[in-house]
Amino acid sequence: MSDRDTVVILPALNEAGTIGQTIDDVLCYLPGCQLVVIDNFSVNGTKQIAQKRGVLVISTPRGKGLAVRTALLSILPHYSFEWLVMIDADFTYPAKYIPAVISKLEEGADVVMGYRAIKEEGSMTTINGVGNLGLSLLASFLYGKWVRDICTGMWGFRRSALKKFTLTSPRFTLEADFFINAVKTHCNIVQIPIEYRARPDGSSPKLKVKDGLEIGWFLVKNRW
Repeated sequence: MSDRDTVVILPALNEAGTIGQTIDDVLCYLPGCQLVVIDNFSVNGTKQIAQKRGVLVISTPRGKGLAVRTALLSILPHYSFEWLVMIDADFTYPAKYIPAVISKLEEGADVVMGYRAIKEEGSMTTINGVGNLGLSLLASFLYGKWVRDICTGMWGFRRSALKKFTLTSPRFTLEADFFINAVKTHCNIVQIPIEYRARPDGSSPKLKVKDGLEIGWFLVKNRW
């Protein structure tokens, strides 16, 4: 299949310092893909930088989950593609792994998760690392599927699998929502190891402790 069979979405909130690098990184490894920036009501020029690179920008309401859900309502009916890949726009997820994600989808996976096996120094705080581990263990226990990195920002989806999802996440529970839907719709979930880079200057972490608690509650309340 050609690169045109893949849509790559980049959720972005005030990532003016990294959106250009992320776009260039994606197009380096998948030059013919259909690239879409999902601008989550940024106020620092993120949208304009993406547009100057000739990339389609979908402007959405604030909230990562709501933003991606809104964008998918436009993408799924109107785009022709077999695979959809999502990576965060903060340049922490190397685009060199996108071909590996697509390869797993071509081999039969419905959903591919890139788990952060190699972490660059300074890429994740201790509290975030412990929190992610705890949430991953909770998700594994509740849903009966071992998941290494529930909060990863690199995902791949088969179109037919994504169409079965009923996403409800408004904010940073989006990744948990993806996992829950994948399990409940009996998707073949494949996890591959990836690197995780430290944030470049101009990008700041969005996830707070209260967001971790919200993710945990989202996992629990959607189990039954």
